Amino acid sequence: MEKRNKIERIKAQQSASAFWAQIETFDWHHPDEADRFYLKSFGIYNIKIRPDAWMIRLRIDGGELPVGHVRALAELTGHYDLSLLVTARSQIELHGLSAETVYPVYRALQTEGIDTRQTLTDNFRAITTDPLDGFTRDSAITCRPIIETIRRHILGRPEWMGTLPRKFNTALVGRETPSFNPWGNDLLFALAEQEGRRGFNLYLGGKNSETAHDADLFCLPEQVPGCFMAVARLYRQHGLRSSRAKTRLYHLIETVGMAQIRRWLENTLSHPLRPAGTLQMRSSTENTDHLLPVERYGTYGEITPETLHRIARKAEKNNTILRLTPHQELWLFSPDAITSHTLYPADRQPPSTTRKATEVASPISNLQSLISLPAHKTTTCAGSRYCGLSLWNIKHDVQTLPVRRLVERGISIGFSGCLKGCGRHYHSDIGLIGLRTNLYGETERAVRLFLGAVQTPDPAPARMIYYSVPERSLDRLFQTILDDVAHSGHETFEAFSRYVLNRYSVELIQAWYLVRQLFEIGEALYRLFVSGKDETTLWSALEALPDYPSCEARYEAIREMSHRLWDRNATDQTITPPTNGLNF
Repeated sequence: MEKRNKIERIKAQQSASAFWAQIETFDWHHPDEADRFYLKSFGIYNIKIRPDAWMIRLRIDGGELPVGHVRALAELTGHYDLSLLVTARSQIELHGLSAETVYPVYRALQTEGIDTRQTLTDNFRAITTDPLDGFTRDSAITCRPIIETIRRHILGRPEWMGTLPRKFNTALVGRETPSFNPWGNDLLFALAEQEGRRGFNLYLGGKNSETAHDADLFCLPEQVPGCFMAVARLYRQHGLRSSRAKTRLYHLIETVGMAQIRRWLENTLSHPLRPAGTLQMRSSTENTDHLLPVERYGTYGEITPETLHRIARKAEKNNTILRLTPHQELWLFSPDAITSHTLYPADRQPPSTTRKATEVASPISNLQSLISLPAHKTTTCAGSRYCGLSLWNIKHDVQTLPVRRLVERGISIGFSGCLKGCGRHYHSDIGLIGLRTNLYGETERAVRLFLGAVQTPDPAPARMIYYSVPERSLDRLFQTILDDVAHSGHETFEAFSRYVLNRYSVELIQAWYLVRQLFEIGEALYRLFVSGKDETTLWSALEALPDYPSCEARYEAIREMSHRLWDRNATDQTITPPTNGLNF
């Protein structure tokens, strides 16, 4: 029998429900590790390294936020001087609570009918769907009624409160072009079709650093709750509970294989397993919701009490709908305006990232006159202002990036303040982790850089390209990468990743972007790179450059170039940017 981890031993002491029965006499000033674990099942968060700071996370399945709740949150955040954050899972967190205020605020939330249960630790977290689910013309299946059915099966039930091996994230996508990347979920129901009927394909085992894997299973909309509960029981019964670092569903699949998972599901479900249908869900990079009449609120997830009051007044006056989004925004819109809106003339189709832009005339270029600015696609973690684990004040420090140029090209950024990955850096075009380093001189701020997440039809997470890039050198690296995208002939960063970056080894990409900043290269070499065809020839061309380091091993040459470019004394001497001979 496997040795249980420390958290599993805490669970064995008592249930979350039994703990909560004693809450009226609880000492909020002196919680221990077990207390902190049990409190998380009720959405209350505190960590040992910041014992005076408390947070409450609200449960908002499907991002559905009633206007009455917005009004109540405006009053609470204003009265208690709290900060409100929208998370990357369409949830709300209240920060700035103390031992004296956390329970009164919790009780006030309950009075308003605002739920906080099972939003943290080893629970089925709130289920995510697209904010415009059911309203847009590409919404083939409306997911919110399904989500509500699943919610009734698990929410507040003692057998599901804090009893899973680890946290569990779920997404249902009934749109053809969702507005977010859903592939990092433990369980993804993705729009599909089989024998003329619309339903969902199941994908299992996603997490912050991995994309979900094809379970080769199709279910009709009415079968989704049963499929969800079958996966739930499977994970609770068979999930790994030894090393806390290897307890997600991903690790169970890695251990027993997807074939065994299917056998377990077949023994649980009341209907025969259907093999996967044809996936209808496309990449979120094809989404054009920025053309729709939607009011968007939230600056990297932060919304003030004054803004909440204004949103509530608008929603009540105009009879509009409020939805939280995975883009850390609160959207306000009229259902009729969305339903009747035509994004494209009848003779045009949404852009596709499954082919090179040079292979097909892009409809996006024909629509540029309609777009003032594409949707902001930056996802950030809470940052050091709100989280003791973060090394950067991410909400503020993201502004050091060339944000406008990134937005204009529709490039998604995921910015995390630590390795936990709450900024979803593995599931973005460009991912960053804020850290500190002394690799290039005195200890300074730096980032770990990830490039190239791709979605349908073959999803994959971004790869780590650089372990550490000094913050002072980040803008120049970004501009170089953006120049390559702009002049590659690809409409989107995902297409650039699919047809260029991800066809090369990480080592080649590392060398390429160091070379691009250090040396002049010719048009022929650049075209060889963007062709994505021949790594061996490209290596030979790079190593033939006059100033390329003559090292025995390629990693040694990469190390030498990184120090030549990023050492503090090298920067002080000011390297003159090369012309590159590309007329960029």
